[in-house]
Amino acid sequence: MKQSSEKLGLKKIGINSFQTITRQSLSIVFGLGLYILLARILGPEGSGLYAMGLLLPSTLATFLNLGVTSSNVYFIASGKVTPVQAAKTSFLLWAVLSLIGCLAASAVIITQGEVWFPGVPKFLLWLGTLAFPVILLLAFLEGFFQGVQDFKSYNMFLLLVPGLTLVFALILVGILRTGVMGALLSFIGGNVVGLLIGLGMLRSHIRRNKQEVIGSGSKNYLRECLNYGWKSHLSNMLAFVNYKADIFLVNFFLSPAATGIYSISVLIAEKLWILSYSVGAVILPHLSELHQEEQKRKQLTPLIARWVLFASSLGAAIIALVAFPFINLLFGKEFAPAFGALLWLLPGVAIYSMARVLSNDIAARGKPELNCYNELVVVTVNVLANIVLIPRFGIKGAAIATSIAYILGAITKLWIYSYVSKNEWWKPIIFDSYDRSFIKESIKLVIKAFAR
Repeated sequence: MKQSSEKLGLKKIGINSFQTITRQSLSIVFGLGLYILLARILGPEGSGLYAMGLLLPSTLATFLNLGVTSSNVYFIASGKVTPVQAAKTSFLLWAVLSLIGCLAASAVIITQGEVWFPGVPKFLLWLGTLAFPVILLLAFLEGFFQGVQDFKSYNMFLLLVPGLTLVFALILVGILRTGVMGALLSFIGGNVVGLLIGLGMLRSHIRRNKQEVIGSGSKNYLRECLNYGWKSHLSNMLAFVNYKADIFLVNFFLSPAATGIYSISVLIAEKLWILSYSVGAVILPHLSELHQEEQKRKQLTPLIARWVLFASSLGAAIIALVAFPFINLLFGKEFAPAFGALLWLLPGVAIYSMARVLSNDIAARGKPELNCYNELVVVTVNVLANIVLIPRFGIKGAAIATSIAYILGAITKLWIYSYVSKNEWWKPIIFDSYDRSFIKESIKLVIKAFAR
């Protein structure tokens, strides 16, 4: 029996997804503004020092997250843990992981700083390390707001961070000319102020739930959080490796110049994932909430997956039509070869957007380890194909290899989803009669939004 769009919560999902997409787009604008500012004032060397100064804390934050963000989304949204309990456990883990991360960073800087970061002054590495605890706690808060499905707060505080960073950079780097140190201080300042605002928003949720008393249950959640989180975290780590593998191998087999050109292709192609990321951030807690309403979940996920696939494919076609003059205008004629690689990247990136939606359904069923197995397949194929194709076809070979890996990953993810959900494999990719009513209601929603 097919549910109405209202019962499936599509209006709520649509509004929250639109807000998240808007925030993502503005974040890209702020990020681009910061990149242009630093590039013009600091030059290539200064921009490189800024990037290297943030490499260690961002890497530590990625590796030491332990999947706590995903755990908070799943357990809060499914009602298996209270917001107060999740917040207390998150702060406990943050304190421990921050100490471990800072000690690890100190050991690296003192013993291997000159080896791993040649040409980078140590004081910049020490300064950048101050950002690590802030970045980590921001990630934990992100999962909290997703879990309670407060996307207004979620999008507001995540948008504030790049916006504030740009404002601080305009003052410290643009006006006061404090160089790379000012750029790092701008990043830290933007993140700290954004974090303080996020903590203020968190307090409102804690006050609403202050009657909830945490006893021994917090210890149980700590164990459950880490048990669920490491599976999700491993998947995220493999995805992180997968995103960087082709760029690393292009530099290994070709040259830094080829890497720079190929990076432009990746930068443009992966903008297609704004939609799947935004929708995924919204539907993961919603699908977790529907853990006792399987029929709704079986109808909702394929509907969203096929529309994300359609919109991403349409976006890929548009990018293919306009990318060549765009690349020449913004990046210069020396980056023109990026267009050829981009054309090979687009099919894989567009098709894999559907798989990213299915990943959220699988995670919402409490089986994030299945996403990990799928990412392992994608990484393996990607690395092997890049090793074979880059020496023969250059950056186009890297793009072909990556596209092959993404397409194969989408096929295996489709099979995994069908297996765990007991849904037909073709539903996430083929339109059915329900889509007509979905189109009508979506048009009404858009008209109503613009009429306000």
